[in-house]
Amino acid sequence: MEKTFSSLAELQAEIDILKVQSFQQEEALKEAISSPAAIFATVRGIFKSKNGGKSLTSELLNHDIITSIARFVIPFFVNGVIFKRSGFITKTIITFLSQKVAGQVNSNTVSGILDKVKGLFKGKTISKVGIKARKPVDYGIPPDSESY
Repeated sequence: MEKTFSSLAELQAEIDILKVQSFQQEEALKEAISSPAAIFATVRGIFKSKNGGKSLTSELLNHDIITSIARFVIPFFVNGVIFKRSGFITKTIITFLSQKVAGQVNSNTVSGILDKVKGLFKGKTISKVGIKARKPVDYGIPPDSESY
């Protein structure tokens, strides 16, 4: 926001306007922090999430066991093994990021990954050297079925 001023009077008027705005903002901030109830409301507002009305505490406490374990194991592993000799700030940032990743891990994602891995191995048949893999034999319609 670049303004051009043609005279010194316009510049001084703009400075006065900005000083008044600054004073008004300071007064509003002092009023918001003056009472203990306002401080408590500000702190409580930090823990409220903007998405879906869930609070931070309910997001942390209402997870399944896989997510709870991942919230502990992922930062421990990353900071203890991968970033073993890094500094405090790096470990703090990595812990924050791994907590976000662990929030996405739940029992459904873990079971989905395990099903995909199992599907990779299920599709392949292991055949020994010199022995052909047997195909399932189709004997047709069983005699006790309704269509016989």
